[in-house]
Amino acid sequence: MKLATINLYQFAEQDKYWYEKEDNNRYQSREWKKKQRWVKEQLHAMDADVVGFQEVFSVAALEKLVKQQGYDHFVTADSPKTDPDDPSIFISPVVALASRFPLKNLRKVTIDEAVKQTLPVADNFKFSREPVCVTVETPDLGDVLTYVVHLKSKRPVMDRDIEYDENTPWPERFRDTMLRRSRGDVLSMMQRGLEATLLYHDAISQIDASPQLVVMGDLNDQEISSPIDALTQRQKIYEIGGIEDEEWPEGAKHALHDHRLYDSFTITPGMRAKTRPYTHLHRGEPGVLDHILVSNALNPLNNEATGEVCDYQVLNRHIKHDDIDNKLQTDHGLVFIEIMPCEVPVANKSPAKSFTTRPKRIWTKQATACELERLKFIEMAGGVYQSRKSYRQFKSQDKWDHFWSFFFDTNHGWVKSVYGSIPVSTLMQKKRHTIEHIVPRSFIQEYLIRKRIPRNVRFGAETNPLNLVPADRTLNSQRSSFQFDFNDDRVVRPEKIHLNPDAYASTGIDTDEQWVVPKRSQGDIARAILYMLLVYEIDELYLDHIKTLVHWAKVDVPSKWELAYNEWVMETHGIRNPFIDSEAHRLDWLNDDELLKGLLCHDQPRAK
Repeated sequence: MKLATINLYQFAEQDKYWYEKEDNNRYQSREWKKKQRWVKEQLHAMDADVVGFQEVFSVAALEKLVKQQGYDHFVTADSPKTDPDDPSIFISPVVALASRFPLKNLRKVTIDEAVKQTLPVADNFKFSREPVCVTVETPDLGDVLTYVVHLKSKRPVMDRDIEYDENTPWPERFRDTMLRRSRGDVLSMMQRGLEATLLYHDAISQIDASPQLVVMGDLNDQEISSPIDALTQRQKIYEIGGIEDEEWPEGAKHALHDHRLYDSFTITPGMRAKTRPYTHLHRGEPGVLDHILVSNALNPLNNEATGEVCDYQVLNRHIKHDDIDNKLQTDHGLVFIEIMPCEVPVANKSPAKSFTTRPKRIWTKQATACELERLKFIEMAGGVYQSRKSYRQFKSQDKWDHFWSFFFDTNHGWVKSVYGSIPVSTLMQKKRHTIEHIVPRSFIQEYLIRKRIPRNVRFGAETNPLNLVPADRTLNSQRSSFQFDFNDDRVVRPEKIHLNPDAYASTGIDTDEQWVVPKRSQGDIARAILYMLLVYEIDELYLDHIKTLVHWAKVDVPSKWELAYNEWVMETHGIRNPFIDSEAHRLDWLNDDELLKGLLCHDQPRAK
């Protein structure tokens, strides 16, 4: 499900005026056509399923436009106002919502009595623009309660028609104007703040019945501001009723998170390290006024979420990178996000910590010979391993049951760590033991979420026991796994894989800071990498990588402990690595060119 918010900048059909009857405050016929064409192009570019609009004057024209683009469902919460003396002049716009999915339960935002008792809310209080509040019936997430809002601007509330007597000295005029503007700034801030807290109260009143909730629109304030704080409640709470947070009951904080709204930019995986895209320029200074907030049920950081924000984008090049008048486009950036369900349906719904599914393509692509061979491989492997727990959720007992118990329940404590020379039993005694992910966990998480893979599959990939090996914590802190990584949207990886025959207790880094593998571990690591990439469809290897990994897997045959571990994983978790099976089967897979060809990435390096 994709959602977007667009401030349309005075969407008023031709020959209608906004605010004042001036030529610059209306569209000529040619301009109106350009404006509509631009809006259509943006809708096509974003491909959102649900779109919130602000600054809508011509409601019927917008409804016609969006329905032509496939948005069959359209609502507003109010009607635009016109000048009582001249109906050709619009004086108050509305917000609107267009959706590809059915809508139900359109309602007005209520004014909570607690707010009236605490804050100066007038009996005739109204939102500067009445929000849309409606439930969207989505096919993949179910019901999503959606608000489209446009909070009061920062423009001071002032009587702009005041005139001074011609005898009034200019210093007095300046003084009076600035005093009135000071009061107007506060009135504007109060209106915006009241709107924010009323929205928050209304959203929280619905959260139990509608836990999947989105608030989007032009909030007319930066992400760090009092109105946004009032709407999100993101600030840390140190005590409740005189009880400090350290003394709260175990698990109580989950309710705290459930009563917050989350900035979709800050929770989208991979976004924290990026500069936030601006959505508006004020006198040349970039800022963020347009936001999409979500409830905890849609928060990827919530392990009990039903959906999760997986992408956040802003289209803003039109704001300052072209010479086109804003009114033919908009002076705001277009914000859009994608939310995907956390789970895919599985046959086995038992409360087990982990489960597998028979091979299905994780995402859709044309079946080829490579794909058919991959499906056979996954069938032999026992299916795609999935989990309802992330590795981050694993506690000490989970790690013991999931991995460490093998070495002691089957008398394999003598096995040495993958990059070191100390046995597992000794590492345990010295508290230097740690679990190493051969294919890096951080890469797995980001890669699969970019592929829109549901959470239970991603959790399975990061907890898959066939990707785990024992490691020495003191070495592990100095080295890293096979260097898959991201540079923006591009996957980066080392051009070559090195083998260091002398690296027995090596840190795994050579003089060029390339990842290297001790010779005694080459087969173990090669088999794990090939297995993980095949099962989770991570097709990101160079041809040289495949040749090297296959060679390692052939010349360094599975050891007794690796064979025993493979059988233990099958008995305990229901999966196995076919590259560790009997020699005949193992070599069949390693010689299967169609199977391995499917692991090639598109951007192969040029031959030197």
